[in-house]
Amino acid sequence: MMRRKHFSIILGIAALAILLSSCVGIDAKVKIGDSGSGTMTAEYRLSEELMSFGELDENKAMLPVPLSRADVENSLRSAKGLSLQSWSSSKSGKDTIIRMKIAFDSIDALMTYLDPAGKLARHGKADDVDTIDLSLGDDIEALDPDMKELAVKAFTPYSFRFAVEVPREPKSANSASPAIKARIDGKTAYFEGAMNEIITADKAPAMSISW
Repeated sequence: MMRRKHFSIILGIAALAILLSSCVGIDAKVKIGDSGSGTMTAEYRLSEELMSFGELDENKAMLPVPLSRADVENSLRSAKGLSLQSWSSSKSGKDTIIRMKIAFDSIDALMTYLDPAGKLARHGKADDVDTIDLSLGDDIEALDPDMKELAVKAFTPYSFRFAVEVPREPKSANSASPAIKARIDGKTAYFEGAMNEIITADKAPAMSISW
């Protein structure tokens, strides 16, 4: 059993790779309106091993995503300015696909929910320019060659895609890691990468967008 200390801020759930053979793919989008309110939608692809691990109540706190609608509602119970709009679960081969949509009243409310400590998710504004900085976690020790090879094989089918749509064309979109590529298309910034490269990176990937 190998635990990889990467903490995902996507949807405010700690993204912890519990087993190198228990994998997750992420496809999420944040849409921000002129007022700063908006929605966040996400689709998680969870391996069969991860779902089995999460069936035990004592393991739920270590899961990268909530496995049930009740789990999501519990995570939002103490959050201010957020609400769950939809949630669904379905099967795709051996994987489970979980989809959810959360509405937020302000960017700051979203950032606080994603990371109450304010270290991995931050919003700032200066000279009418908004900036969001996101990190996928704390820096970690590099995997030894054998563990890295196992991680690469286990996570190969899974991908990471995070999009942020803002009210006007972004001024910049940057990734601090070669594991995640950043690009701008219209009013949307995209951050994309392969999970096997992200999970084996020497440093937790960080992203930023300004508009």
